[in-house]
Amino acid sequence: MSDAPKDESPPAAIARLKERVTQMADLSITMVADGTRALLTSDTALAESVISRDAPLDRFDVDIEAEVIRLMAITQPEGPDLRTLGATLKIANCIDRVGRLGYDLARNLSQGPEAADREHQELLRRMDARARAMVAQAVHAFVRGDAAEAKRVFALDDEVDALYTEVQGRLIGLLQQGGLPVERLAHEILAARHLERVGDNACKIAEKAIYAITGERRTEYFPALAHRTPNGRVIP
Repeated sequence: MSDAPKDESPPAAIARLKERVTQMADLSITMVADGTRALLTSDTALAESVISRDAPLDRFDVDIEAEVIRLMAITQPEGPDLRTLGATLKIANCIDRVGRLGYDLARNLSQGPEAADREHQELLRRMDARARAMVAQAVHAFVRGDAAEAKRVFALDDEVDALYTEVQGRLIGLLQQGGLPVERLAHEILAARHLERVGDNACKIAEKAIYAITGERRTEYFPALAHRTPNGRVIP
């Protein structure tokens, strides 16, 4: 991002920065999608493709951080612009974590036999779709400056958590039956945890988006808690 126009206005610079955040999120989300598919289908080539995207993801993170620091230094922002730049650093870090979870999904590929009961795999696919949608919505809300859209992300996490509990219960039940592919089932339990963490990071992105847009902070990070302003007023 070092090719930024020297006479670029702060609003234009922030808009360009948000575009880079969107591009990074798109890469990260596809890593999760392909990582999940590779794990469930034992697709080694697809897994290697996901793993190869880790370096470009890191490049996004480094470039966005450098651009935020540059803009802070040359524009000395205040108010919403300052909050946006600070939030961008946190959001880029969460997006990087999402991509790394996709990377971890791909690295957990198992070539072992599948269990006859594959209902848990359908649940994993649903978790994958829901968690990725949460990330996309949270980033979209940040880019558009839509706090209401960002707040709706928190409730979506309840569904991902419920799916995680259901997947975990099914897989533990299969393991307890014995005589089943333990290695593959163990990897699928870990995959469910990774996808649950994707949803958690989407909530963190939404939290930082709300702060950038409104200045509001949550005192703690739990979707069940009400959103609060700095003075403790509850936000519906």
